[in-house]
Amino acid sequence: MTKGTDKDLLPPDHCFEHPQAGDAYNRLALRYKRFFDSAEDMRFIISRSGKLLEVNQAGVELFGYDGRDDMLGGQSVENLFSEPRDGLQFRQRLETDGFIKDYEVEMRRKDGAVFSASITATLWFEEDGSISCEGFVRDITEFKQLQDAYYETEKQNRELSESEKRIRELNENILNMLMIMSHDIRGPLVSMAATLKLLLRGSFGRMDESVWHTVEDLLARVRHQIGIAEDCLGRAHSLEVRQNKDHEIIDLRQDIIDPVLDEVSNDIQEQGITIDNRLGAIPAGKIPIGTDMMWLKPVFRNLFKNAIKYGGKGCMIAFGFEDHGTFYRLNVYNSGKPIPEEHRDRLFTKFAHIDDGAEKKDGFGMGLYLIREIIRKHEGDIWYEPRRDGSDFILILPKQQG
Repeated sequence: MTKGTDKDLLPPDHCFEHPQAGDAYNRLALRYKRFFDSAEDMRFIISRSGKLLEVNQAGVELFGYDGRDDMLGGQSVENLFSEPRDGLQFRQRLETDGFIKDYEVEMRRKDGAVFSASITATLWFEEDGSISCEGFVRDITEFKQLQDAYYETEKQNRELSESEKRIRELNENILNMLMIMSHDIRGPLVSMAATLKLLLRGSFGRMDESVWHTVEDLLARVRHQIGIAEDCLGRAHSLEVRQNKDHEIIDLRQDIIDPVLDEVSNDIQEQGITIDNRLGAIPAGKIPIGTDMMWLKPVFRNLFKNAIKYGGKGCMIAFGFEDHGTFYRLNVYNSGKPIPEEHRDRLFTKFAHIDDGAEKKDGFGMGLYLIREIIRKHEGDIWYEPRRDGSDFILILPKQQG
């Protein structure tokens, strides 16, 4: 079928010998032309040599020409491609295959702007032996941009996933090194503390009073370093992601409470603080607990230190224990002013600073935040309850089952 002028739409002369056939042919031709002209995508017809024979209004607007005649005007279809050689390759492939679908290529508008296009075209073999090409062009610029954005997002997600994997591996190595280092430091410190205790008890003979006090001060410093090592070891241990949680049988008073109170005994004596455990007696002997002991000491160490700091001189510190069947409820209480209400929401946040309005204090800092993170990782919880005459921190720990 040769396209171009309305005259080309007329049937051969012999068809007029049958008026009904001629009318049907004209109706079909006009219907095709209406479809061609009204299509939303660019419709085109080109000759075998590459000359643009016909184009619809959508094509004129797509390429930014003033009108159909302006766009046709003896124009070679290759001029519509961003690179003329792309137009030549397109025609050569079409002539070889006879049909091309969704051929993606860069094309150029009249003003020089380049856009991404998709071409679908078919070869037509006319009765007179000529060959033409008919097809349509879609602007897929926005689609390509969305596709590129999707691929870029996928690439970034893969890179992020790989980066997170490397960071996790690095963190695991750091945690392992920290636990090994803390463990190696803690061992000699515990031995030093035991030796210093024997010295103070006179196991190696009597000492002058000044020497005795020097050794006592040294023991306090060693205990402090043990506490730091256990904090590091406990926090590193609590951050390990493990499928099977450790369970231990511990003596809460002997393994946890007394060692921590021993560490802070100098501060307790200097501040004239009274220790009372009558809120709920710590059970004698060992109890099953659904976690390991290593991180529990840093929890109580932090709570006792905060109680000393914010209870102040002459205050009373109490600690209690309750067995609730599937979990234990523990608490550390200190008398004195309750924490102001406006500060309570920030108690367990990073770098929270608490000021009682009288004496400037260092604040809870990261301590309570890390404690809550540790406890929750072990399926427990912690919160603050104000008392009329003090502050109470409540701690829930899971009980070992079975």
